[in-house]
Amino acid sequence: MPVSIKGAVATVTAAALLIICLDYTTYAATGDSLILGRKNTTAKPTQLVRRTDGPALSLKSAGNARPSLRVSSWARVPRLNADRVDGLHASRLSSRAVTYVIGRRGEVVPGARTWSLDIAPGQYQLTFKVLASPAETPDQVGGMICGVVDLDTLGPNTQVYTAASGNAMEGGMGNPIAMSGAEVVRVTANANPGVYCGSNSNEFTLFAASASFTTITSRSIRRAVSAPLPFRTQRGRIAFD
Repeated sequence: MPVSIKGAVATVTAAALLIICLDYTTYAATGDSLILGRKNTTAKPTQLVRRTDGPALSLKSAGNARPSLRVSSWARVPRLNADRVDGLHASRLSSRAVTYVIGRRGEVVPGARTWSLDIAPGQYQLTFKVLASPAETPDQVGGMICGVVDLDTLGPNTQVYTAASGNAMEGGMGNPIAMSGAEVVRVTANANPGVYCGSNSNEFTLFAASASFTTITSRSIRRAVSAPLPFRTQRGRIAFD
């Protein structure tokens, strides 16, 4: 059967395209080439190397609400440097504690005193502790109150972050009083946080005092559920079964 030149060219062209398509499919299966819009499989890692300055790979999605990258594993990616995680900036993910030492050991303070704390605005886990001894007085039991407050609000409407009070043991004038407190607080930009300590005696001796602020990113409040006591009480006394 005679074959025309046009038919022969068409046959050769179709065969060439078939070979190319088969080879293209083979590349997609072996990983020798990446085909957009299709599944690419490989038995070895795929590397992208850029010979000039700049990123080796740039991924873009339609709109900020759509992720530009998706992974199938929870495994940690070594040396991955991310500016944000779950929408939070990297600076908000790490907790940092700042501790302020209040006064000097053995310092005698007349009546009351305040100490300012140079703390940046933010949300903190605040803890403080004070060990001090009010001066002995013959007519009253020495008492003290200490806490972290907004110094600009000292007065009838003092803003108290956390505070505690205590009295010297009866018959033990001059014995140290231990006070401590903890609370999650938010320090605003116009606040002036500081420590206040006061005594009902003329003076008190400071043995140890500090206040610590630890940055936190969030806070949730939940209601505790009452639980039965592991013992019973009889006329104010504990009675175990």
